[in-house]
Amino acid sequence: MTNINTIKKLESGRASFAYNCAKKGAEQNSSEYKSYVKKLPMLIKTNGLASALSFYFANSASEGKVNTNKTYGLIYRQIEDWLKKDNKSLIKFEQDKLVGVLLDTDSNTYRVVTTEVMAFLTWLRRFADAFAKDKD
Repeated sequence: MTNINTIKKLESGRASFAYNCAKKGAEQNSSEYKSYVKKLPMLIKTNGLASALSFYFANSASEGKVNTNKTYGLIYRQIEDWLKKDNKSLIKFEQDKLVGVLLDTDSNTYRVVTTEVMAFLTWLRRFADAFAKDKD
């Protein structure tokens, strides 16, 4: 019974955080946010988490820092924020340094973090889709 409650808490936490992230994304640029969130899981599956996040970082960065006014930057920062907030503490990093830490981590941790990000993106995609429909 404990495992079921733990899983429910994890999913509930992901869902709640993703809801707030998608709401902010919809306020900024609903259709672009939805599109970029929907593309990210396939980018991760095709190229790996570090490569996909590097792409999002590169398309938002100015002076080596993420610009959250750009949709790519907002999504990148939301993933960073989720990994920092997540109670499992899978990986430790400073703001805007996630990709560098991922490149230096062992393969087991890399896989676990990838799985966590994919689980988070599942919720984020659902809510981004819902908020985009509300705007239409």
